[in-house]
Amino acid sequence: MRKTVCLVESPRTGAGQDAARSLANWGYRTVILVDRPEKLDQFLLDDYRAIGTSIVGCDTSSAAAIVEAACGIAGDDLAGVTSVYEYFVTVAAEAAAALNLPGPAPEAVRRCRSKAGIRSAGDLVPGLNPRYELVHDVTGALSAAEKMGYPVVVKPVGLTGSVFVRRCDDATEVTRMSEHILGTASYLGVAMEPTVVVEEYLAGPEYSVEAFDGRGLGITAKTSGRLPYFVELAHQFPATVEPGVAELIVETAERGLRAVGLDWGPAHVEVKFADREQRIPRLIEVNPRVGGDRVPELVRLATGIDLTARHMAAVVGRPEPEPATAAAPAAAIRFVAMPDTGRLASIDGVEDARNGDGVTEVHIKNQIGDVYRSHGSNRDRIAHVIATGPNADDALKNATSAADRLRFGWDPIEGAAEYV
Repeated sequence: MRKTVCLVESPRTGAGQDAARSLANWGYRTVILVDRPEKLDQFLLDDYRAIGTSIVGCDTSSAAAIVEAACGIAGDDLAGVTSVYEYFVTVAAEAAAALNLPGPAPEAVRRCRSKAGIRSAGDLVPGLNPRYELVHDVTGALSAAEKMGYPVVVKPVGLTGSVFVRRCDDATEVTRMSEHILGTASYLGVAMEPTVVVEEYLAGPEYSVEAFDGRGLGITAKTSGRLPYFVELAHQFPATVEPGVAELIVETAERGLRAVGLDWGPAHVEVKFADREQRIPRLIEVNPRVGGDRVPELVRLATGIDLTARHMAAVVGRPEPEPATAAAPAAAIRFVAMPDTGRLASIDGVEDARNGDGVTEVHIKNQIGDVYRSHGSNRDRIAHVIATGPNADDALKNATSAADRLRFGWDPIEGAAEYV
């Protein structure tokens, strides 16, 4: 019987398929453990079927249930348990530890999955955190905002993808967002802690450091959409930054990794500057996984380093894969945002986009007939285009030009957008 790896749940970003392909290429059998298999998107089912990956139902909120399911599926041939999905990295790490399989320290992952945990760890490193307060009611949020001075950023402690993250310019906005976070029991099945993070607003540019085993490997530049939301609309790798600034960004990320105790496997660490002059970097988040939004694909195209394959190799105890030849010096991804509300009526221009300069990937997330009401988060994106170029700016120009060729027709629907 072939050795088996169990992946816990599957994001919609392509990371799960990339992981399954790497494992299949090495001769491993891959099983995706999913709480509700019937809820998986059709494109995920199609992709996994083509790879030869099985989908098995399991209570993925429980490490004990994951251990039982994985052992029942593979027995002595179980080679690894992990997850590439943000909401399930903790429970997967707990299951791997219980089985004495390779993986990150569960306590470090647990710390990363809570913005409160990251901030508490960062407090021990001078100059790492932005000014912040953790509060449990609206009065506390208003008090924190007044002390910091407007604008501030209000966010929940345990979600991802900029969900319920808002810049608030006055007390009315702080009240509205705090009430919304505290009044929401769960999001996409994930229980929400009744805690609000109030942080100073950092006006400088934001970057992410793609890291492995506690060390930064490269820097990604981020482009977000209109405030007060923080919807990410583009990424470029490698980021174009001055050498001294690059060292500051990587140093800040690595200090953050040491603070939370994450020294095994992949990490996606977000760093933002307090000023436009890029003098004062602050730690935003430490994500104990490969980056989302197809960032690992940008890294692979620009460097030949496959971060997802490196992660899977660490999970099964294989030697680190050798980097392939880079496709180009730089790569970028451009997302297409949806309208606030609408029913998708038509999709055109896909082949035109695929024929654009340097284009390597065009992906449409939604299907005709889908009804959408905006969340004000990264879920408000219908498509993406990845392209390469001789530098990061040209790669983004190529991706943007191709994305502009995509045309979506939307019919109006009744009802307001879901975001607040």
